[in-house]
Amino acid sequence: MPLPIVNCYQNESSAMINVVAFLIENFSDLQTCPDGDDLGMMLEGAGFDDDEIGNALLMLQLLHEESESDTARLQQSRAFRVYTSEETDALDTDIRALLHFLEQTGALNPLQREFVIHALMHLQPDDVTLENAKLLALLVLWAHRSELPVLIGDELMAVLHGKGVMQ
Repeated sequence: MPLPIVNCYQNESSAMINVVAFLIENFSDLQTCPDGDDLGMMLEGAGFDDDEIGNALLMLQLLHEESESDTARLQQSRAFRVYTSEETDALDTDIRALLHFLEQTGALNPLQREFVIHALMHLQPDDVTLENAKLLALLVLWAHRSELPVLIGDELMAVLHGKGVMQ
């Protein structure tokens, strides 16, 4: 059954973030997304441009190709995360606190946290916001079919609709 394609994702946030929101709202997980070309055509039909589509497809490919050895090693890691000066400059205290909270509660594992940090560091400076950090965390959890405590899941999902309770 084809999805209704309506581009309601044009707002002030990054175009890549809008594609992420579209995917999370329209597919139950990464495995239910169509493959490359089909997904690209669907995103194009939803009004996204080639750069937006290319960036989103690259991010999804990276999520899909994570090596199992890295996953196992980082999931079991108990190392303390020290941010570089570039990361500290780019990621404000609220974003770092969110990532720490999500990791401490078991919502994100260290590998997932690193993916979120890496993605945030590649956004335009104006797009590195708490809301976009929540959305990227949601993308990673969605791609990995992670189960979340209800309150954390509700808070992350609220960013898709512009409402949040953890501020």
